[in-house]
Amino acid sequence: MDEFTGNLEGKVAIVTGASRGIGATIATTLAQHGCAVVINYNNSAAEAKILGKRINKDYDVTTYAVQADVSKPEEVAQLFEKTVKVLGRVDIVVSNAGVEHFGNLAAVQSEEIDHVFDVNVKGQFFVAQQAEKYMEEWGRLILTSSVSAVMGVPHHTIYAASKAAVTGMTKCLAWDFGKKNITVNCIAAGGVKSDMYDKNAKEYMKDGDELSVAEIDARISSWSPLGRVGMPEDIAGVVALLASDEAGWITGQTLHVSGGAHMATA
Repeated sequence: MDEFTGNLEGKVAIVTGASRGIGATIATTLAQHGCAVVINYNNSAAEAKILGKRINKDYDVTTYAVQADVSKPEEVAQLFEKTVKVLGRVDIVVSNAGVEHFGNLAAVQSEEIDHVFDVNVKGQFFVAQQAEKYMEEWGRLILTSSVSAVMGVPHHTIYAASKAAVTGMTKCLAWDFGKKNITVNCIAAGGVKSDMYDKNAKEYMKDGDELSVAEIDARISSWSPLGRVGMPEDIAGVVALLASDEAGWITGQTLHVSGGAHMATA
């Protein structure tokens, strides 16, 4: 059997929400495999430009930072239009942008629900719409869900509902894109130690005692048979796999990249 190469030279990828955290690691990993990368951001222009310069220096691939709020279809359309104008094509789309939400059941307001679904559900749908318009044969569309969709987590109902919607979307989109030989898959991450990890973990723990970062790590690690929290590189590596030629027979799937946490209960 041939070795896995993951060679993405000549490909162009758009990564939404790529200026920091998991998105930045995904963009960096795709560049490491030879891919030109469009770094989408909403408010973090400085971070996006710094990331682009670092990727250029380290991997000698083209990067292009583009502002767009994924919850606004006209801005998503401009993101794709600018990408094709500057880089000529779109081969890989990683819909990573999203918002977290924790809230006491009695206190959650309608506006909060609208905001979470605007970004996490409608935003990913708008990205898929434009991907279908611009991507040619072979393309890869990768959406983002969460283990919260299948694992009960206190105060996380709205977020979990939005991520569950994406898993259903993935199965349907696989059929819509299949006629162009484009795969559509979804990554459902577990507890990943990204830039927002400490804040989100403390929100989850807020009804209990005040915990140190080490204690939070230990509790989230206990959800995994591997006994550790996730790292952004754990997610980015699976993105690179799904983006590769070798993954051409995987579509319509939600991959739980969680260290097995989806088998546990919070």
